[in-house]
Amino acid sequence: MTYMHGALIFALLQNEQHMAILEKIRRRSGLAVGLIGFALALFVISDALNSNYGIFGGKGANKNNVGEIDGEQIGIKQFESKVDENATMYKERAQQKNLDQNTMDMVREQTWNQLVQEGIMAKEFAELGVKVTNDELFDMIQGENIHPQIKTAPIFQNQQTGQFDRELVIRFLKNITSSTDEKAKGQWLSFEDGLAKEAETKKYNTLLKKGVYATSLEATSRFNDRKKSADLEIVSLPYFSIADSTIKSDESELKSYFKKNSDKYKEKENSRKLTFVLFDVIPTHEDTMSINKWVSDQVTQFAASKNDTLYVDLNSDTKFDTVAKPRSAFPEEVQARLFNDSVGSIVGPIYNNGKFSIYKISGVKQDSVYQMHASHILFKTENGDTAASVKKANEVMNEIKKGASFAEKAAQFGTDGTSSRGGDLGWFKEGQMVKPFNDAVYKGTKGDMFILKTQFGVHIVKITDNKIKKLVCAGVLDRTITASEKTVNGIYGKASQFTASSQSVEDFDKNITEKNYTKRTADNIRENDKSVAGLPDAREVVRWAYNAKKDDVSDVFSIGDKYIVAVLAQIKEKDKSNFEDVKEKVEAEYRKDKKAEMLIEKANAAITGSSKLQDVGTKLKIPVTPLAGQNFENSNIAYIGPDQTFVGTLMGTTATNKILGPVKGDNAVYVYSVTKINVAPKVDDINLYKNEIQQQLSQKAESNSFEVLKDLYKVKDNRFMFY
Repeated sequence: MTYMHGALIFALLQNEQHMAILEKIRRRSGLAVGLIGFALALFVISDALNSNYGIFGGKGANKNNVGEIDGEQIGIKQFESKVDENATMYKERAQQKNLDQNTMDMVREQTWNQLVQEGIMAKEFAELGVKVTNDELFDMIQGENIHPQIKTAPIFQNQQTGQFDRELVIRFLKNITSSTDEKAKGQWLSFEDGLAKEAETKKYNTLLKKGVYATSLEATSRFNDRKKSADLEIVSLPYFSIADSTIKSDESELKSYFKKNSDKYKEKENSRKLTFVLFDVIPTHEDTMSINKWVSDQVTQFAASKNDTLYVDLNSDTKFDTVAKPRSAFPEEVQARLFNDSVGSIVGPIYNNGKFSIYKISGVKQDSVYQMHASHILFKTENGDTAASVKKANEVMNEIKKGASFAEKAAQFGTDGTSSRGGDLGWFKEGQMVKPFNDAVYKGTKGDMFILKTQFGVHIVKITDNKIKKLVCAGVLDRTITASEKTVNGIYGKASQFTASSQSVEDFDKNITEKNYTKRTADNIRENDKSVAGLPDAREVVRWAYNAKKDDVSDVFSIGDKYIVAVLAQIKEKDKSNFEDVKEKVEAEYRKDKKAEMLIEKANAAITGSSKLQDVGTKLKIPVTPLAGQNFENSNIAYIGPDQTFVGTLMGTTATNKILGPVKGDNAVYVYSVTKINVAPKVDDINLYKNEIQQQLSQKAESNSFEVLKDLYKVKDNRFMFY
């Protein structure tokens, strides 16, 4: 069949058999367009991109926009339309009617990334002439280089050989030429478009990777950096040797230092800093007793119920579980009664894991394997001396037989995780333990105690219950202890009162002190973050932070089982620097520079009149430290830590047996003397280092290029204003 690109290729199936084929592709192989935005997730260029009226509303066309790419705005209505489209695709793929909030957040994130990629890459592809021809697309679908998505699709696997069969693809394409199903036709064409865009992206990335080159000079330099080293002695004057309190600075000096070094304090991205108070909604004793009473009041009605499933489903926090379970699946407090009482018996209420629960035995059955219960004390064998372990085990077992507590001896002598619970292994399924242990417990009866050797060591084993095959189906009526409406309202009232009386930062801090609350901090909050200081579902707090003014006090926000009141403590804008925001950092670096000046002066005084490094050390009362084989790839200095600045200076040194310095390093001032320079050996083949550099450059070109393009195209993300 001659491959024709476009509408003629995909006149689709008319009969149910062919529709089933397409459905299998969509649901099972990931070929359908329902996966384009997600499985492919590559640069799919929509028709709207080429219009001033689609996703992009033109330059300045829409004030209510979620973002901007190269001056073209993305309107909120158009963005939501694209989100809805992708959400529909996701629901079809996942066979879900509705999507929860987390999934919708994911869809919005993927939609945004898709649009940014489209907005940037369409122009890049056009400018560079990157495109996929019809012949290339043919080759990916039914030619010599079949795309993996097609090659691995179950529908195109030969039933006899289990291998990909090109004839099935050709037959599929022939069969669909007579169809009038426009929806299915559009799905396949969209999939084709996805393949083309994926191929364009690969071409583009290949251009990037091929556009970088490692020279012989770079390779030789890499080799020398790795192989060249120096043996030396140093006298180091660490900055921490001068107390911070001795460095005095006034505001004007710090501001002058900040101005001179402002570039290095520029923010890399927009962020916010909050200080806040949390009000935890914690159930009171009254709440606990109320829930306990409610559960207790259900005992009689639950016992009399004729339909346990319906009763549990209507009244319990969890639905009725019809699966019969082994003893180990139930809390220890109810195991004995559940596995000894008759069907219809009520056990409880009990408290476990924050819940009050009632159990009703609804049915019993027999398992195919036994459940066993034992405790043990493990003596690990040291240096292969099994005899010593057996001797110790016999001594301990004799003490237990004379009345000593098994649990206490397990805590004293046990060498595995069970020692903290008295050696109790709990109920375990037949075959779960190593064979010698399993067989010994299987053959024994309750109360048996014996010594056993396994691959783990020597055990004292005590069988604590007889083995059973019984499984129990129990209806569980449970109610989690939660705060009552009264409690919730009380906590909310406290939070509301706090924010009402905190009209300024000063009030906020004063109230924290007076109420003995804990003041918390959340820094580097980004525009699209959904959590704050580890608190999930805090999107509303983040949105407030990006719409508030510095020192604003928030209203009360609800985050899960907590209320939060926050102050916008700091606003950091990308490519800007603010002295107040970085004052602490400026002060620390100013102190460091001043310390360096003081230590350099001190070092110079010691160098004067000295003929060898030992003289300098003696004057400074600092020992001389020898360093051997120091090179570029190891910037760690003994007793000081990493110091790339000093190592860089050192590796450029050519003089030997001279007092050199002082050098201002990252963590200290150094005076040093090189005793030997270990020159790198001659290398005959530099290609290994060329290839290494080439590979690193290629990886960086591909991984970093898109972030660079986002800056070049001035991508603005305003989603925080809407979500």
